[in-house]
Amino acid sequence: MAAAAPVTARDRRRRSRTPVAASAAEDDGEEQHLNPFLDAGPSVASKVQFRKVASHARWLEEAGAAEVVDSKGKLWLTTGVTRGGKLYYNVEEIGFLAERGALVLLDDKDEAIGMEYIYEKIAGGNYGCCWIAFQAYKHLKSLGYIVGRYGVPWTLKHSGTGDSVAASTNMIGTDQDFNTIDGTCNDITNWLKKLQTDGLSPSFQVYLPNSKFKKSSPGVPNYLICLLRDKPPSRIELETVENKFEGIPLKYCHVDNGRVSFLSFDQVTLPSLP
Repeated sequence: MAAAAPVTARDRRRRSRTPVAASAAEDDGEEQHLNPFLDAGPSVASKVQFRKVASHARWLEEAGAAEVVDSKGKLWLTTGVTRGGKLYYNVEEIGFLAERGALVLLDDKDEAIGMEYIYEKIAGGNYGCCWIAFQAYKHLKSLGYIVGRYGVPWTLKHSGTGDSVAASTNMIGTDQDFNTIDGTCNDITNWLKKLQTDGLSPSFQVYLPNSKFKKSSPGVPNYLICLLRDKPPSRIELETVENKFEGIPLKYCHVDNGRVSFLSFDQVTLPSLP
């Protein structure tokens, strides 16, 4: 009888890499959360489960968004805006969900639109989102955060975002006008241009994972995300935006070749030298 081969370190490594149990693979796709804004925390990377079933949404060029025609699962609880009883996804949401197999985007002939064309819509910057904004959105969603466009209500029924957010929104003039085109939502195609001309302003409002999150009363965001573009902001710009949103933490996002980083600034008083 042949002797058993000795167990090597390489064999042990292989055994440690066995697939997870089938029950984990059949998870309902809920996102695992890791807070990148905390100084101390686990170093393991979180993940988003890929879906086995997909929702369907039809792209509406005049609205710059997609109307959901067949919704699967519970994604609608924290994704998309509701207008007139209908659910709409904007381009960053479409890109994120389509990448994970959770959404099939359809054209006006109900034919599937491929990822290449979805990326073109995002990169073109004509629908309220540019490529670096999409990278920031995708990174935060992959970590499990609830992310919405800043100043855009999830629903018009009752937007209880808190007095401080409403006051700040009115202060910098980012009130969004929702027009109606044949009963559909116009997704604010001038949103990105307004951000660029108004200087440093929040792009996204971010909430920690919350199983009881309601679009009708989301509460005050845990963070506001400002995108850093071509050059670092001046001290005056930083002080101006920080003063406008006092009480709500601001995080500054920088995207470099797909690598997403978040920064925050604290005011420090240096000791006086004798």
